Amino acid sequence: MPRNHLRHPFEERLLQIRQNEQTKPFDWYPFDSLGNITHLEALLPKGMDTVLELAGDEPVADFGTGDGDMAFLLESLGCKVTAIDWPGTNANQMRGLRLLHHELASSASIREIEIDQQFQLSGERFGLILALGLLYHLKNPYYFLENTAIHARYGLFSTGILPHGKTGEPVAYLAGDREFHNDPTNFWFFSEAGILRLLDRCGWHVLKTRITGDGKDNRFFCLAESRIAKTRPTVRLLDGWHKVENHAWRWTNRDFAVVIENLTGATRFEFHFRMAEAPLTVEANVNGQQLPAETFSTPGENVYSQTIAPATLRCEIRIRISQTFLEPGDGGRDLGVIVRLPSDTLINEDCGFQLRQM
Repeated sequence: MPRNHLRHPFEERLLQIRQNEQTKPFDWYPFDSLGNITHLEALLPKGMDTVLELAGDEPVADFGTGDGDMAFLLESLGCKVTAIDWPGTNANQMRGLRLLHHELASSASIREIEIDQQFQLSGERFGLILALGLLYHLKNPYYFLENTAIHARYGLFSTGILPHGKTGEPVAYLAGDREFHNDPTNFWFFSEAGILRLLDRCGWHVLKTRITGDGKDNRFFCLAESRIAKTRPTVRLLDGWHKVENHAWRWTNRDFAVVIENLTGATRFEFHFRMAEAPLTVEANVNGQQLPAETFSTPGENVYSQTIAPATLRCEIRIRISQTFLEPGDGGRDLGVIVRLPSDTLINEDCGFQLRQM
């Protein structure tokens, strides 16, 4: 891309890294990921500023991230980003993504998820997801869209669609092995009515659409809002949590917090935890209002449970425990209690919380 045609100043940094890595033992992702900026500028009222507004204070996930150009761009604009792809289908086994991550000193999270399987997002909550140029590469786009609608408030999607005039019906066409661009990873091409029907059935309300192309090779872009995430109670981690270990548990600090969204009416929340030593006292407040403290005298599995009736749909719960211990070794962590991954990871996140409507 000539420098006088850059879509965003951040593109200059990516070009510099790529030019300095001419001897790398792999090929970069061959397509122009930042070309999506032009389409998003045309689709959204304020272009990339709208993207930031959609994300709000929640993380952004870029599915099928390629080398991560869009993910790192959004990170440079202040977003907390998760870049998601799968080495088996990524053009360079995600080596380009990891190299850029290193050279940019990025703090973005990189996740290896086989998106075309029945993947789980472990209760994570995103303000916005990107799936640009991805859907027609999926064998099961229905599962992908339905699953992500649980976890994200907004989605920006693009995919190849059938030529204009092919059909006005909501249909899909299964491509031959190398029928399009000699690419065996192309699967489903929907008509415009078909992709709109698919999004609707999967829980997405389409807000804006844009179609580009020459009538034969067309691309469909859209902004959609999740009807599911908009109404379903969700729990999101704030501060005070250590990373998940062995895909099974995580530690807390002495002070830790969550935010619960979409609560309506009285709700019983249960915090399930495991403690090593007793006694231990748990204190909590909801939106600054103190809840009754409880002292637990038996090591092992315990539950701190309270009924709350917040005046707003969003409540912040802050918890403090009476004791922690220092992990052995240099730079040991301050460890509180253990929380295990819940069985219903679609709602409760990896934080031991369960919600019961009263």
